[in-house]
Amino acid sequence: MTLQSVYDTALRLIGEVSDSISESELAERAPYIGAALCTEAAALDRAYRKAFGLDEAEPFPALFLSLDSDFPLSDRFAPAAAYYMAAMLILDEDTELYEKLFDRWCDALAAISAEIPFVKGSTADVYPD
Repeated sequence: MTLQSVYDTALRLIGEVSDSISESELAERAPYIGAALCTEAAALDRAYRKAFGLDEAEPFPALFLSLDSDFPLSDRFAPAAAYYMAAMLILDEDTELYEKLFDRWCDALAAISAEIPFVKGSTADVYPD
């Protein structure tokens, strides 16, 4: 799956047509938004991959991900990523829709986090004696 797939879903969530004039402006912003969302969710993705025995993610640039690049997070994160991207793309035009989409991003990440099983371990003693 590529970042383009996430972007296409985000466009549908905000009701944009992929050939519109405003879409070209959105397409310019999408690689930066994609990098931001992947950076924000990277720690949760690492925990998810570890919990379910998946391979580690390949490193990715933190500032810009081209739309034709592979989506660097686990496929489980794609729907959540579409909510984040849609929210960021619509932020300046429709605050109410932005808030709904961003809430869905947060809920989707919370659901992913809840799927990760608890791992029993010892508490680290970080306070000096």
